[in-house]
Amino acid sequence: MRRLSSSILWAVGLTALASPFFFVLYRLELFNTLPRDDYAPYLLWLAGDPLGGIPDSPYVYRLFSVALAWPFYVLLPPIPLTNIPAALSQPVVHATAALAALSYIATLGTALLAAWLARVEAGLDQGHVILAGALAWALCWHAQITAIDSVALMAITAALCLIRRPAALTVLLVVSIGVNEKIALTLAIWLCLRCLASRSDRSLLWRQALTSVVCVALYAVMVALLHRGGNSYQLQPSSFPITITENLHAYASSRGLLLNILPTLILAAIALLGRPHGLFARVDILVIPAMLVVALVLTHLFQAGRLVMHAAPLFVVPAAAAIYRLRDTSRPARADVAPSP
Repeated sequence: MRRLSSSILWAVGLTALASPFFFVLYRLELFNTLPRDDYAPYLLWLAGDPLGGIPDSPYVYRLFSVALAWPFYVLLPPIPLTNIPAALSQPVVHATAALAALSYIATLGTALLAAWLARVEAGLDQGHVILAGALAWALCWHAQITAIDSVALMAITAALCLIRRPAALTVLLVVSIGVNEKIALTLAIWLCLRCLASRSDRSLLWRQALTSVVCVALYAVMVALLHRGGNSYQLQPSSFPITITENLHAYASSRGLLLNILPTLILAAIALLGRPHGLFARVDILVIPAMLVVALVLTHLFQAGRLVMHAAPLFVVPAAAAIYRLRDTSRPARADVAPSP
């Protein structure tokens, strides 16, 4: 109970301390200062508001992500901002605030779960635990933080915390089908690579790998059965060569360098900095090019960086552990000096 109370106090204190970032997210979403997927109409539809509507594929399949924002829609008071566009109705503004609150809490949840993972899996001291959490929080901003990518990152980090508990992990992965398909996809790539690379990992992780692959397959079945319109290029193999060609041209542009190449290089540098430690191994680095290939085929133009960043929870703890070892090795050896008379 003492440990639980301490964790709750840390979470509440961090939420209050970082509260200005909620207003940053709220303004970014409300004033559309960044390209984003707008889930406000979907949330209004869930709330029964006549202004609501069901989005196209693949956004419609992320029902649980939007449902997680519903408590904020109900409990948050109206939060007026200066210069709100007159064309925005109050329900839309309120739904946007609820989604911003969800993203804000999810980024902090990702940081706290990464810190917990660093403490339990890597046995790091308090300073490096905080470093792991801060690194996870910073990397969230390279995803589409004004949408629901932060929820997926939090779920992936939670899955790593549960990776040695197959039953609990199975529940999370099954639920993740309706949260964000990238959760099961990222874990499936990682776990399959680990099982292929190591016999010991295969004996420990084959159930988890099979579960993640099955969940990816279940998502594909759901898409085939519901067959909601939108982004049809993702379902037509004949369009893959065109998508790849257009993506390569986009990646070479200045915007592509900032949104696709730079986040990938940052994550690769963090992955290379890390060292095998506990749950994490050197082969995990291969998740990055694997995710890049997925982005090249199944996303369009400027989505690769944020897709690759879903693998970030795999690398923050090894990076923090590597910095921990660098600190120890950089300390000069203490000479035994006889006390002066």
